[in-house]
Amino acid sequence: MKDSTAAVEVGVSRKSLSLRWWLITGPLLIITMIAQIDKVAMSMVMSNKVFLQDMHLLGRPAVIGMLMSGFLFAYSISQFFWGWFVKRYGARACSIVGILAWGAMLILSGVARNVGALIFARVLLGVGEGFMWAAANAFVANWFPVKERARASAIWFQGMSLGPALTGALVVAIVAAGGWRTVFFTLAAVSVLIPLPMLIWLMKDRPRQHRWLSSDEVKLIEEGSWAKTKEVPKIEGKEENYLSNHRFWLVTAAWGCTNIFFWGWATWMPTYFQTVRHFSFGSAGYIYSLSFFFVLIVTLLAGWLSDKVMKRAPIAAVCWTVAAILFFIGGVMVENAYWAALFLIGAVIFHGPATMLVQPLVHSVVPERRIGDAVGVGGGVSQLMSAAAPVLIGFLVGISGFGAVIVFLTLSLFIPAVLTFFLVREGY
Repeated sequence: MKDSTAAVEVGVSRKSLSLRWWLITGPLLIITMIAQIDKVAMSMVMSNKVFLQDMHLLGRPAVIGMLMSGFLFAYSISQFFWGWFVKRYGARACSIVGILAWGAMLILSGVARNVGALIFARVLLGVGEGFMWAAANAFVANWFPVKERARASAIWFQGMSLGPALTGALVVAIVAAGGWRTVFFTLAAVSVLIPLPMLIWLMKDRPRQHRWLSSDEVKLIEEGSWAKTKEVPKIEGKEENYLSNHRFWLVTAAWGCTNIFFWGWATWMPTYFQTVRHFSFGSAGYIYSLSFFFVLIVTLLAGWLSDKVMKRAPIAAVCWTVAAILFFIGGVMVENAYWAALFLIGAVIFHGPATMLVQPLVHSVVPERRIGDAVGVGGGVSQLMSAAAPVLIGFLVGISGFGAVIVFLTLSLFIPAVLTFFLVREGY
């Protein structure tokens, strides 16, 4: 009888040691997925002819690009402020405020009567969504040992792929059912009604604040903190003052370049497949979704492997290099539309895990207490680097077509591979 009781107690103890994965990574995955749907739905809407006619945007690709670039500029700049707010008030409170703001701005987008009003709503939406990077990384830093953070990041980062994977088919269905304005109203409801209950009742800023966590799990988390771990190289004083740490800026520059690719391609991919490869609106939406769906498996694998070997930089560098090669081949060298789509989807698949690994790389060079503001700075700079990408690509499309765009985006994949090589040499 005693043996049976002991076995039950051991089983309960073991279960309690994994509760953080359900309380933090699960909700973060869902919130990130919804945020990505909100962001990139615009790229599908702006390839819809009825929308272009309603907003008088036919033949104005640079102005169309402003719908995404306006969002990105505000999204980028707001991250500097959100990083400080997350450090000062906590990730949970900032997430609640941000979600309420982005829901309101989606409603404003749906009632916009002209392109100026829509761009204004998109700018305010960027401010509302700017909390995501600092808050998500603060949750991971506070709730996971360093040696688990690539897997934790890989799980919540799946929202970055699941969101776009669902967006294409979802937007096509909503537009068919109720028109393009209904897209924004639907997303507003989803954005508020699902994330808020999770933030209020499931998530806390720190493990010790959560009554469901066992003392053993709290101890496991705290013993694996950046200050106590020996899993990553350190230079005393440099990590604390991350602004003078060259490793932080290498990661930030790589992050910026990979964001250029993501926002440039996510914004113009549906238009590319319709105008260059001659797929229909519906087919372009499904290709858009398919390309991000396959990212899920590769990203999870990269997260597992990175934690197992405790090497982030080599895996990221390889993924970016492969993505650059596949993207150039699919965009320039292959004439068959279906084979080209296969290569381009392959590029997106390898780009995903490389971008995810930026997050644990930041955790490897910055201690937990500085993660909020460090990610605010790094995310702000990296997003500013990419903010002009959609409108720049619109300009390139207007003057020379998509050929120059493919070369530009290929470079945005190759450069972070080179930058990450310097971190490989330092043992990351």
